[in-house]
Amino acid sequence: MISKLKQQYSELNKRLNLLVIKRTILIFVPIISLIIITTTIIINTQEKLELQVYKDSENSVVETKLKNVETEISHIISEMFVLKLNSRISEICNTNDEKAFQNVENDILNLVKFQKSYDQVRIINKHGNEIIRVNYNSGNPYIVRKDQLQNKKDRYYFSETCKLEKNEIFVSPFDLNVENKQLEIPLKPMIRFATPLYNINNERSGILVFNYFGQIILDQLNTYINTVLENQLMLLNSDGYWLKGPDSEKEWGFMYDNKKHYKFSRKFPHEWKIIKQNESSQIITDNGLFTFKTIYPINKKAFKEFHTDNYNLSSSNNKRMWKLISFVPHEILYHKQFKRRKFVTVGIIIFALGLLFVSWKLAVYQYKIKKTLLSLQISNHTKDKFFTIIAHDLKGPFNALLGFSDVLVGEIEMGDNANVKTYSLILKDTIHNTYNFLINLLDWSRSQTNKIDYKPEKFNLYNLVEEIILLLNLQAETKKISINNKISHHQEIFADKNMINTVIRNFISNAIKYTNLEGKVEISSSILNNKITCSVTDNGIGMNEEVLTEIRNFGDTISTPGTEDEKGTGLGLILCNELIKKHKGKINIKSKEGEGSTFCFEIPQ
Repeated sequence: MISKLKQQYSELNKRLNLLVIKRTILIFVPIISLIIITTTIIINTQEKLELQVYKDSENSVVETKLKNVETEISHIISEMFVLKLNSRISEICNTNDEKAFQNVENDILNLVKFQKSYDQVRIINKHGNEIIRVNYNSGNPYIVRKDQLQNKKDRYYFSETCKLEKNEIFVSPFDLNVENKQLEIPLKPMIRFATPLYNINNERSGILVFNYFGQIILDQLNTYINTVLENQLMLLNSDGYWLKGPDSEKEWGFMYDNKKHYKFSRKFPHEWKIIKQNESSQIITDNGLFTFKTIYPINKKAFKEFHTDNYNLSSSNNKRMWKLISFVPHEILYHKQFKRRKFVTVGIIIFALGLLFVSWKLAVYQYKIKKTLLSLQISNHTKDKFFTIIAHDLKGPFNALLGFSDVLVGEIEMGDNANVKTYSLILKDTIHNTYNFLINLLDWSRSQTNKIDYKPEKFNLYNLVEEIILLLNLQAETKKISINNKISHHQEIFADKNMINTVIRNFISNAIKYTNLEGKVEISSSILNNKITCSVTDNGIGMNEEVLTEIRNFGDTISTPGTEDEKGTGLGLILCNELIKKHKGKINIKSKEGEGSTFCFEIPQ
């Protein structure tokens, strides 16, 4: 039992590092995996919710701006039709009534003055001649003198408007105002709204033109962008040019010969393809989040308030549209995610290192407990064996001592001295064997409790063996056994002298015990690969394989009578094994029944 426990203890020591690593992994991996999986699920859920909030916020911003623009255009159309439906306007194109002209001029002047949304409001007759024009003049509106009125017959908005039906509206492209073939400085974004005028005879008499300050719409895009995250609100024309963008230098590229390459459609070709083909949507690409809606300057919503039995408004400009886009760059959209992931990753790494350390400590602690338990079991079994040996093996010798001493006393009292010498010799041998047994028992007990100090030193092995032979010579002479020391006279060894003494003494004592009368015992040594081997060989009775296997286990005590019925305890070989182990060496046993045995130990130098 002790041998099995010691084997377990030895295996535990040999594989301790591997076992600790395995145990650490068993503790660490499930916990860290659970933490990582749980954290990943939580972060992914949070990121999805966060992204949805961003998307909803962007949709809300774009929808709000779209309604603002549509409302503004609706106001323009409302004012245009209020003015158009004025009965005096329909007549002035075909009359020279000065009072009618003045009334209309004043109406237009008041409109321009109080609305502050129009750079110019004009009435042009069917020949292309301006008959009324009111200029805003930077907040100081005035009616242009008749001698300064111009002919606009060749202007695209005049020819396009003249093609429309009675209640249709023309909307020009959103561009910059041009005067005398030069861009007006400072830049003046402009949208022209025009509608045909008809007289009471339902004859085309001219057109009404509003030059609307486009900057008003652009300024609306600057206010209330997004409080949730930083975005870029853009307005594009149907060709993908920026009317409003993140970089003012790249706006209105189609108005400049050297800026025509500044296009949203060129910077974001993949996104533009999707945006152009859809009325409204929201897409996430490698560049970021794009939320867009299409603005039609003239649509049914704008005409709802004018839908009556007499006026069913329509437009020939259905193809003209703008794209309102809110763009959140990828680095901004995922900034919080990147920051959070970095923070969580660092946190998990720190936690993992801490958990790994704790797992390792716990594993070491668990195996220390296991080692301690095994050690306690070994100690308990050793104690039990110790008491068993004391109870059994000491009982016999002392019984013999008591018996022979009683006989000896009786013989002396009776005056019979014939057997006194014989009994005295028997008592002497018994006392000698019991003493040796006690020495072995005490040494073995001390080895089991690690109370034998290991003190290696350099000494002459030959001389030590000679001392042991001298000590055991009487025992050998009794059986007429010759002991031959074949170790070199100069052989030195580095080891604990007392321990080696005990080992060799046990080997030689056993050899004498199991060798027949007039037998031989030889002690030899050799050195190979920095290891010294010391062997004790006899030509005694030897052992069969079964006994040899049991002895090699160095477990339970095995004792068989010697050739002259000598008694033993079985502790000697176990003690020798313990002592050689302290030298990090090993014991080898060879034996053949009827031929003899060789006991040797090997220790490193």
